[in-house]
Amino acid sequence: MIRPGWHEYFLMVAKLVSVRSTCNSRKVGAVIVRSNRVLATGYNGAVHGAPHCIDRGPDYCLRRSIGAHDADKYNYCISSHAEVNAINQAARFGISLESAVLYCTLEPCNWCFKQLIQSGIREIYFEEAYDSKNREFDLYWRQIMESDENIRVFEQITLSEAAIDMVIEVLKTTSTRRIPATSPQESGGLELDPLKQILNHRGE
Repeated sequence: MIRPGWHEYFLMVAKLVSVRSTCNSRKVGAVIVRSNRVLATGYNGAVHGAPHCIDRGPDYCLRRSIGAHDADKYNYCISSHAEVNAINQAARFGISLESAVLYCTLEPCNWCFKQLIQSGIREIYFEEAYDSKNREFDLYWRQIMESDENIRVFEQITLSEAAIDMVIEVLKTTSTRRIPATSPQESGGLELDPLKQILNHRGE
């Protein structure tokens, strides 16, 4: 594998963004792009000024600590989801998301999905299914997302083993040279034939 394709590249960016999450339940990352250019990123965590659950320990969850179950989580969770945080980041800096593309490590929930539509996002790629305790509810919203006329693509994607291995290798290494540097004193003149071959190849 020489380098990852765009889908894998942006999904890997989303996964890297997720490491900043302050939620103990799920670590979710999102990146919004257009024409293969990053517009905004977001991860799930407490809203500005609110305490982070991770600061209370690795098993702490505010809404669970008060006994609120999944069906009531949006009323008591202090975190904002990764997708919405990415949308809000774009809004804060005046970036239009019209016809943009979302890559997310988790399938959007029903609340986030509505925000994605309203923001102008037209393609959604995600890695993991939402997988709540209410499977029927999950499937109901997936059908809505897959059939919504505003969304051109709603697709689950994965990373290949080759892409994962490449990222692990990159994270372990630095940007030190693999091919020795050259200097004018080492050159006996320019060899133009390789340059001509590349230029001719690009024109084919």
